[in-house]
Amino acid sequence: MQDTASKSAIGLEDRFEKGVQTSWVGIIVNVLLTAFKFVAGVLGHSQAMMADAAESSSDVIATIAALISFRISHKPVDWDHPYGHGRAESIATAFIAVVIASTGILIMGRTIYSIALGQLGVPGSIALIGAIVTIVIKEALYQYVSHVGRRYNSSLLLASAADHRKDALTSVATLVGIAGARVGYPILDPLAAGLTSLMIFRLSYQIATTATRELMDRLPEDTTMKKITDVSEGCEGVEHAFTRARRLGPSIYVDVKIDIDPDLTVSQGHEIAKRVKERVINDVEGAADVMVHVNPHYD
Repeated sequence: MQDTASKSAIGLEDRFEKGVQTSWVGIIVNVLLTAFKFVAGVLGHSQAMMADAAESSSDVIATIAALISFRISHKPVDWDHPYGHGRAESIATAFIAVVIASTGILIMGRTIYSIALGQLGVPGSIALIGAIVTIVIKEALYQYVSHVGRRYNSSLLLASAADHRKDALTSVATLVGIAGARVGYPILDPLAAGLTSLMIFRLSYQIATTATRELMDRLPEDTTMKKITDVSEGCEGVEHAFTRARRLGPSIYVDVKIDIDPDLTVSQGHEIAKRVKERVINDVEGAADVMVHVNPHYD
């Protein structure tokens, strides 16, 4: 058990360092992109590019929230947080969803206002270049962050990665709108901004769904639950196992009820329960603690 705990501690420390590193990369890139897109939008007279700049500024806020939550979730267990601080990641994921949705509302409002007043213009070439640069950088950032998120099973990093992919996709819409406006269809520029807001709403809903599932203690994936049950029932002396589990950030906390031979002594039952706990922690990725309850099994 000591080796398992040591491996777990090393894994969490590595996860924390990678999460902080990834967040700082996202913050720096988004700050630079926001400034670049804002200048490109102003000089190029493009509403779609200005919408893109506003979107990147919201990404800065979201990534800062991710960075703060990583530091909070990394705090050790204390007397009033016996399960640790992993929920901070789920809360930050929900916050990211709200920030993204707020940006979509602002962009949609600006789009409707511009079309209603007939504020249509032809964007400059710098806006076109800005869209292309954004697509390339954001797709590269998505690949990097999603790789780290999958490796460390972080819903927060995966939400940040989805945010970067969203930027790449919405910049494609921005590129189409700017190009269309430059060839004679100026209304396509604000329409591209409006399309961007719709894509933002869809992404914010997906991220919010992930966050609420974790905050509401929804069971982990079916494959994880099946493995917990199979591992528990595979232990010698266990006749049947009923399992429950919940995620707290990177960790999974498991409750197992096992049925054993009613003629066994208390000490023998305790040893079986101890084996179940050790096996689940060793064999199930992310399992941080296991509470085992022993019941007598009658045919």
